[in-house]
Amino acid sequence: MNIITNKNVVKLFLSHFERGNVNKLLDMMSDDATWWVNGKPHLFAFAGLKTKAEMGSVFDALFASFDGGLTMELKSSIGEGDMVAVEASSYGVTKGGKHYQNDYHLLFVLHDMKIVEVREYTDPMHAVEVLG
Repeated sequence: MNIITNKNVVKLFLSHFERGNVNKLLDMMSDDATWWVNGKPHLFAFAGLKTKAEMGSVFDALFASFDGGLTMELKSSIGEGDMVAVEASSYGVTKGGKHYQNDYHLLFVLHDMKIVEVREYTDPMHAVEVLG
């Protein structure tokens, strides 16, 4: 796959957050995909390494917190080989009326137009403060 195709796959993937479409997110991941989030799992439930199946539950819980989806703004991306590095920002309003706005660095690894690995760096303290 070429770098432009990989970047387009990632852009499409991020667009599914706005609609809260868990099935489309999962469909874009390989069966053995993993997702790692920075932070200490005992302090931040989303932190650590998760399988695709576990991410389905994470996405369900995440989208259940919001009144609508979570806008993911792609600020920049660079690609090399099967990797795409992304700088992004999110915005959403929780069902309790709190505003969630976080920044991310995401590293995607792709194979045959499927996401096989995501490494997410974000502000876990903001997520805990807003999402609990």
